[in-house]
Formats: sequence, structure tokens, C-alpha cells
Amino acid sequence: MKLAAVDKNICVACGVCMKTCRKNAISIYKGCYAFVDEAKCVGCGLCAKSCPAGCITVAERNENK
Repeated sequence: MKLAAVDKNICVACGVCMKTCRKNAISIYKGCYAFVDEAKCVGCGLCAKSCPAGCITVAERNENK
């Protein structure tokens, strides 16, 4: 299963990804950057496709935590 990840150094906290996410898995942390709730994210990639800054990637989850 996949998971979205945000590059905090590039994110401008515009909120487009948050509005696009059908699972409500993304929030904006203190107005600084997008944060992905791993428990809610299904890895569909809609957020990455909609991100104007190009700061979201979707990759396989690391299940070895």
C-alpha cells in the first residue's frame, strides 16, 4: 500500500492538497506546511497531482516501524 509524503521545505501551505483529499488525511500544520495522517491516507495520489508546488510524493509504505 502507498502513502503520500510532503516535502516541508517546499510546501507553501496553500491547502490545495487538503481540499483534494477524499479521505481528509491532510491538514495544514500551523499554517506552515501540509501534514499527512498516515492512518487515513490510502495512497491514491490525488494530492500529489493537484499540488502546485510539486512537493508531494507517493511511495510504498514502510511497514517496518
